[in-house]
Amino acid sequence: MTDSYITISTPGEAIFKERGSKFLAFAFHVESEDEADVIRKDFKKKYYDATHVVYAFRLGAEGDKFRAADDGEPSGSSGLPVLNTIKSRNITDVIVLVVRYFGGTKLGIPGLIDAYSQSAAMALDAAQTEERLVTDVIEVVVPYSQVNYVMRIVKDQDLQIAEMGGTTDCEIKILVRKNLKDNIIESLNKNGRITK
Repeated sequence: MTDSYITISTPGEAIFKERGSKFLAFAFHVESEDEADVIRKDFKKKYYDATHVVYAFRLGAEGDKFRAADDGEPSGSSGLPVLNTIKSRNITDVIVLVVRYFGGTKLGIPGLIDAYSQSAAMALDAAQTEERLVTDVIEVVVPYSQVNYVMRIVKDQDLQIAEMGGTTDCEIKILVRKNLKDNIIESLNKNGRITK
């Protein structure tokens, strides 16, 4: 399993024109199917007069959750090309919507594939990408006399404290990059007690 992935940090939008048809493309960061569904429904309402509102989304650090819809275009001619554009960039936690206003000239399947692919690519180009880390939480319980030791590991390994407190002992929740987790647990176990 990977412990980092690429997503977009800002929305992107673009306009692509082909033989009279206008394609408005939008890319948004999303973190759940529900969030993607809300955006999709909002676009269907907002662009009620459009010929088609095609979309594809990809979710999860591995990009293993995805969906694409042609919204009335010939099967495989629009939603799948949008999804394949997202996949080809290795981007996840994203939804791309392409709103088409028909211009009177049919594009044919190859023309549609090209138009939707290019529209999606332009929207993604307009967005800013960033790498994000997949993290786990390690819970450590140590006597207060050992907190400095734990904090030194946190600082040396460039980790983040998610929560800290406790009465008798100090309970610390540390965010750890997934592929470093075992090494960090081993270091912390020398003086602490890992509870999770």
